[in-house]
Amino acid sequence: MNVAILAGGKATRMGCIDKGLVRVCGERIIERLLRTFKDCRTVIVCRDERQAESYACFADVITDIYPGCGPLAGIHAALKHFGERTLAVAIDMPFVVRRVAEEIFNTAEKKDADAAIPRWNDGKFEPLLACYSPSINKEIEKSLKAGEKKIMAPVLRSKVIFIPIEELKQFDVHCVSFFNLNSPEDIRRAEELCSLTDLEGQ
Repeated sequence: MNVAILAGGKATRMGCIDKGLVRVCGERIIERLLRTFKDCRTVIVCRDERQAESYACFADVITDIYPGCGPLAGIHAALKHFGERTLAVAIDMPFVVRRVAEEIFNTAEKKDADAAIPRWNDGKFEPLLACYSPSINKEIEKSLKAGEKKIMAPVLRSKVIFIPIEELKQFDVHCVSFFNLNSPEDIRRAEELCSLTDLEGQ
């Protein structure tokens, strides 16, 4: 399984620190994610060379081809790098359950989809724990060249499979896979979730 960890954003709500270097449950988030995907082909996608220097000691790194265009540019760079179907994971999601990731990836494979995106009952999507095929890059490039940064814009113009998160609960009953850190309060909440993730085999 190809895995792209999207380091990207500037985390302005967290004092512009690199989220992947934040410690949760006693280890850096990037270390947790690399452990989760330890036997996969993994790359860390960075927004620029300066950020890449911060992560180069952990794993292979690449940088966005379209700088300043957010996570959509990270997905694009990852697909260019691997040239194959790739699972995209945001670096601020410390509790991704491996079985959830595999189910998303395998669904995309079985359905030969351009994208496989988890979806909540209220219609909200999780495009930063999702699987993408290089076949979607043409639509992504159209968006990036037009200054359109929303991930779902090229996705909705492509062959996309939506995976109900209710179905993924069989692997992650508390849906901790989709928990992400956006604020200092989220870090405190993450520490509370550590015991749950231990129970779920993280």
